Amino acid sequence: MCSLRVTALSLAVTTALTLSPGQAAAQEPPEGLIEVHESNRRGFWLGLGFGTGGESFDLRPSVGYSQVLYRPTVSLRLGGTVSQRLRLGGEVMTWINEVGPAVESPSSALFIAQLYPFSGSGLYLKGGIGIGRNAVDFGDGFDQGDTGFAGLIGAGYELRLSRRLFLNPSIDLVGHRYDDGGVGAYHERLVNVGLGILLQTGR
Repeated sequence: MCSLRVTALSLAVTTALTLSPGQAAAQEPPEGLIEVHESNRRGFWLGLGFGTGGESFDLRPSVGYSQVLYRPTVSLRLGGTVSQRLRLGGEVMTWINEVGPAVESPSSALFIAQLYPFSGSGLYLKGGIGIGRNAVDFGDGFDQGDTGFAGLIGAGYELRLSRRLFLNPSIDLVGHRYDDGGVGAYHERLVNVGLGILLQTGR
């Protein structure tokens, strides 16, 4: 009886050792595929975006904002990742309006912070402060414009395409204040809806 028990135990151990490698292999992803974790934000990042922006202005003393004018926008962002919940960096955004030979281009140069309320999600809230400039280029080397304070609030989502690449829809509200512009003090605002690509370093 004792010999029978020892034989049964040996058979069970041998079977377990034989099956373990196969079971481990079954738990691993198939060759050629990689596991991508949604919250794996890290390293330096670079973002390029294009969109449509609605611009309007309000002269001082306030007479109310003008009718909204929609034109294309382009933005460039870069920075570093502090943690799974925070990215810091800089952003330049420009709204482009061609008027005959002249090009009007209100632009913002901002320090930005992107806060991710849920570390496992690509949703983020964004805020920024910096410098705004409303310039007009007349195409002959001559341009003029006003410079003032700029602020931004917005939100977006990073939809992971691979380990390092994200599709990035976003919406931003940018406000400029010019205390001593060419037409006196005035405010300018831009509501931008964009779509971009974000590339990050790291494994």
